[in-house]
Amino acid sequence: MKAPLLDKTIEIIYKELSGIIAVNNYSEYSAKKIEVDKVTQTVFRTYNGEKLSRLVLEQYTINSKAYGVVLTIYPQPEYGIPIFTFQLGGQIPERVIFVLDMIPVINSDAISPVSSLYNKYASEMKNLGTSQEWMNKIASRNALVCQYKPLEPDKILSSLTDYLQLWREKYYLPAEPITVEDDKKAAIETILMFKKTLQANDAGIDIYRKKFGEAMVAALENAAFGAYPSLEISVENENLPAIPLEISAENDSPVKWTDEAEQYLEEAPKFVRSKIRTNAEKKAMELGIKRITREFVENLRK
Repeated sequence: MKAPLLDKTIEIIYKELSGIIAVNNYSEYSAKKIEVDKVTQTVFRTYNGEKLSRLVLEQYTINSKAYGVVLTIYPQPEYGIPIFTFQLGGQIPERVIFVLDMIPVINSDAISPVSSLYNKYASEMKNLGTSQEWMNKIASRNALVCQYKPLEPDKILSSLTDYLQLWREKYYLPAEPITVEDDKKAAIETILMFKKTLQANDAGIDIYRKKFGEAMVAALENAAFGAYPSLEISVENENLPAIPLEISAENDSPVKWTDEAEQYLEEAPKFVRSKIRTNAEKKAMELGIKRITREFVENLRK
């Protein structure tokens, strides 16, 4: 499923995000279609982190011809950390799809330290640039983008490493909760706008719909866009099974936690609390339970 360059890409992602996510603690969504000598497959892995709403890592193959990796890191809005987005795919290295960007969720001035990296790689890389209007709407001024043109593999890997290191050291690690309510609202609006634009223009969704069907696409979209602040993912055919949305914001949850359950959750390591909460609320909704107790959560973790 993966070309050698993509293997190296995955290694860099896990290395640079060490300590932010637990590599062996994830939820996985996958689909595969085999047609004689053609394989189309996608594997979504979703991770949680202390200051993250969700990290989404997708690896895909389209008709055994195009391969790719997509990484999107959504911050919890109250921290104001930039969205991190990366895509590498296509028919590498001749026709490369490459996107690397950090999108500020509060104000564009906060992302100025990235400018030096952008200037470095924009001058070193050939074939950069996009004519897609929708991408320009959500991209920052420091976005590195290549559309179906040759690109040097070593520049791809080094730029990904540098951007991830800067995102981690400059923005993620020192981030503190936002105290200005208007800033929190701005962050939520920016994240939702990014998700809506991406969902509406993602060519992969149409491919997956044809290959895997509507219900599977709804599940994959939920993996990609379901974390708070989440998009409403629906299945058009009412006869297909509903795919429940993940509800990550405590105040928006249709189920309530007892004080004992909340105390038990606080005893878990920070990086797994969000996942425990999500899994417990999903299971409670499936069973029609309106109140989550400590015993309920303990049984889920056994």
